[in-house]
Amino acid sequence: MKKALIFILVVALGLSASGCSNEVVTDNNEINVGVSFYPMKDILLLIEEDLRADGYDLKIHEFTDYQAPNNLLNTKEIDANMIQHDYFLQSFNNANNSSLVTIQPIYHAIFALYSKDYSSLDEIPNGSSITLPDDSTNLSRALYLLGQAGLLTFKDSKTIGLTVDDIESNPKNLVLSDRVPLTSLAQRYKETNLATMYPTYARSLELVGDEQRLYVENQDGVTEGYAISLVSREDNKDSEKIKALIKHITSDKVRAFLIDNYSWASKPAF
Repeated sequence: MKKALIFILVVALGLSASGCSNEVVTDNNEINVGVSFYPMKDILLLIEEDLRADGYDLKIHEFTDYQAPNNLLNTKEIDANMIQHDYFLQSFNNANNSSLVTIQPIYHAIFALYSKDYSSLDEIPNGSSITLPDDSTNLSRALYLLGQAGLLTFKDSKTIGLTVDDIESNPKNLVLSDRVPLTSLAQRYKETNLATMYPTYARSLELVGDEQRLYVENQDGVTEGYAISLVSREDNKDSEKIKALIKHITSDKVRAFLIDNYSWASKPAF
């Protein structure tokens, strides 16, 4: 009787161990990636078969916000996300005591000052109101853009984390108090006719390419940090699955896809 019980326990433990082993293998073969906006899902679908050929099963998780993909990455429920630039990421890390890391820039969104009424910066009248994003990261980017355009200068040559309190000079006495969420910029632009926007929102107004772009952000050491990027954790950034993601995301066909389908809004960052 004792021998029979021992045998049953051994078999049960063996099945349990086998089940755990299979689960680990399955998890190791899955790459779970969070996305929030076009064209990230399309890029992942483009490389899905390439990842499968490398032995990985890609799982795409779509979100309507930017916090959930970071929270789930931080708690190890997904492996990576493609939703943000490095400045937004650092803001999240600081607020949540997390260690998410930017591992591969994918593209630079074309950020610009849009105007219906003016064709040059010189035409902007003194005292004009410019609509800006209301979140701290994109407000800083908008102010820096206006600085690049020569419309503002900043104290101590500050470039990151800018607020209106950092403005040293404002020669045209621009009014910068009209601030709305990113998703409301396009609607507000219909009323103000002067706003900093991403092309995604400009496209909702049926603006294509350079239409109504009064000034386009220049690429420099500061704006490089605004590239929309692949992000993972400190503890998995060197894993084989992340290396596979990087390899295929930076492939020639992804670059060609961005150029052919998204050049109106971005420039490849690799």
